[in-house]
Amino acid sequence: MKSAGNPLGPSITVSRRALFEGVAVAGAGAALLLGTASPAEAKMAQKDAGYQQMPKGEQSCSNCTLFVAPDACSLVDGPINPQGWCRYHQNKT
Repeated sequence: MKSAGNPLGPSITVSRRALFEGVAVAGAGAALLLGTASPAEAKMAQKDAGYQQMPKGEQSCSNCTLFVAPDACSLVDGPINPQGWCRYHQNKT
């Protein structure tokens, strides 16, 4: 004969602290799964960006929003010539 208790099974009591700790752990795990790579790991190779040491017309790395003086880029890996260019160039406004 069945008991007249909870149809979903035995009840479990969870404290608010345990609930919030579980949510925090789940959130941290999700952040790791979504990829929180450091900027150095997230950069692409110069070849993949179509990087070249020469400007393309009026476009050069020194007038791009991605350029990080004196010789870096927030998107492309390696040393960047301020007079270089890549296909991801974005003019500073």
